[in-house]
Amino acid sequence: MRAPVLKFGGLGECFAGCPESILDVADDIARRFAASDGVGSPAPLGAAARDLLARCPDPSALPLWGIPYVVDANIDVAGLPTSIGLPALDFQPDFDAVVIERLQAAGALLVGKVPIGLLGLDAPAAGIGETIAAGLAAFGIAGERTGAASCGMVEIRPSPGLVSVEGLFAIAPELDGVVIHAADVACGSSVRRVIESVPVNGRSVALPSRQLGVLGGSGLAAAEDLAERLGLATIALSEAPFDELRALMDDDIWLALRLEDVAIAFTELPDLFPLRLRRRLSDALGRPARQLACAQRRLSELRRQVEAELSDVDLLVVPPEFGSASFVSACGLAAITLPDGSSLIGAGGNDETLAVAAATLTDSPLPRSTRPIDIQASSPLAHR
Repeated sequence: MRAPVLKFGGLGECFAGCPESILDVADDIARRFAASDGVGSPAPLGAAARDLLARCPDPSALPLWGIPYVVDANIDVAGLPTSIGLPALDFQPDFDAVVIERLQAAGALLVGKVPIGLLGLDAPAAGIGETIAAGLAAFGIAGERTGAASCGMVEIRPSPGLVSVEGLFAIAPELDGVVIHAADVACGSSVRRVIESVPVNGRSVALPSRQLGVLGGSGLAAAEDLAERLGLATIALSEAPFDELRALMDDDIWLALRLEDVAIAFTELPDLFPLRLRRRLSDALGRPARQLACAQRRLSELRRQVEAELSDVDLLVVPPEFGSASFVSACGLAAITLPDGSSLIGAGGNDETLAVAAATLTDSPLPRSTRPIDIQASSPLAHR
């Protein structure tokens, strides 16, 4: 029998009544994580729980006190190997990624790392969504293009620039962002507010008041139901720019940017790489610079088209059959994928509006705004 999905509310009540219970929770999760198939590198969860209890015995003092989480293997954590699925390229980072620093400062406890697909090109056997569904973590942080199936979890893609990608390996910062996986919108939004670099104070948290866009007629019936629950009218948008944008972002032309960190290793030591990927990598990394420049120009044109399509709506709903919303960061947008696979997409900077709408649709009341977390002066990140 699977353990129940961990929710922030239940954990918070448990810790508030007995802070020492964090030790039992940590020991149980660590044992089950180590025994699970397909997991990656476990973190010293028990030691971290004891340290948290010693330095901050009041669970109400930190917004994510004792909340267990996992991260993709390509996110730097000091003391654990950073990996993109090719052991020969694994390395031990000296510092934590910025997002890890913020989570630790907020009291969250790292359970461990979850493997990603080889070079981020293949889907992993078991990803963060499955780890959360198995009750091994309450949330997870993944790269935008490295995660596996969501397993019914909520996925939050913050606006580009809100969350630092420093310390994420084998990504293109101008194209890719982080994704927060959580059991519900409230949990994921609490995490987003902690890890984002721009304080939430002063940003709108009102429900949208104009129209809900839907791509063509493919998801109109479902969109009308969502619009009614939000008190909005629907308007059909052209699917063409979104279809082309999704196809463009799936093209291997971007591998030269995403795999810049491993290009030298591939050129000098190609035998380290699986035979089935060598031709693909050789073709992608060997493309003329003008092809990448053309793709970048087309991306800019599509961004303008998408901005025009979204100018008359508050939010866009994308049905599950459209596929992943992984293009949003490259297009300057923000998104929340709901448990049914549909996604709400909005203009960059509208993260709070998205959260309120998604919480309304999933009956997941949002918590009060989380105060910003200060990086400790002793942290190397405080001086970057």
